[in-house]
Order: sequence, then structure tokens, then C-alpha cells
Amino acid sequence: MAIDWISTLQEQAEFARQIADDVTQTLEIADLSAAQAARLYRVVEQGAQAFDRIIEEMEQHDIDNDLIEAAETIADVWTNLSVTTANKLRAMQGLAPIAFPPEIPE
Repeated sequence: MAIDWISTLQEQAEFARQIADDVTQTLEIADLSAAQAARLYRVVEQGAQAFDRIIEEMEQHDIDNDLIEAAETIADVWTNLSVTTANKLRAMQGLAPIAFPPEIPE
């Protein structure tokens, strides 16, 4: 059975947007505890890992570059959510935030 990659990516993009909204709202809670932030981070990481498995599946097929680019965009959302939640938790623990080096132009 062939996978409908367009529908899969559309569903994944919508799911990532919903999670991003939830994460944003949760991180704005004034009395968010470190335990809650840690749980949120774990949930984000689980979502990111699930999407990584979709990308791995895509890599095993001859997928159009536009779909690969769309998948990379969704992966970037998960990466940003992961870093954002990790940084909130790190700040609560008195640790420095995770910083990415600037992108090198191609």
C-alpha cells in the first residue's frame, strides 16, 4: 500500500502547529513548575522522535524534493519546540540556555 505523503505531511504540519500553540501557552504560565516543564519537554521530544521516524520512512522512498523540503520545515518546528522547552527547563534550573551557532551560508 502506497503512503499518501502529501496527506501525511499536512496532518503532521497541523499537529506540530497545535503542539506549538500548546507549548507557547504552557510556557507562559507564571507558576509553571520544573516538573511540569520537564514533562512538557518529554512530550515534545516524543513528538519529535515520532516525526523523525516519518522522515526515515520517507528517505526509503523516492520522494519529490518539495515534499522533502516540507518535511524539513516540520522537523524544524519540532527542533525549535524542543530547544524552547529545554531552555525553559534549563532557566528554571539556573542553567545557561542552549544556543545554536549562526547558520553558515551555502
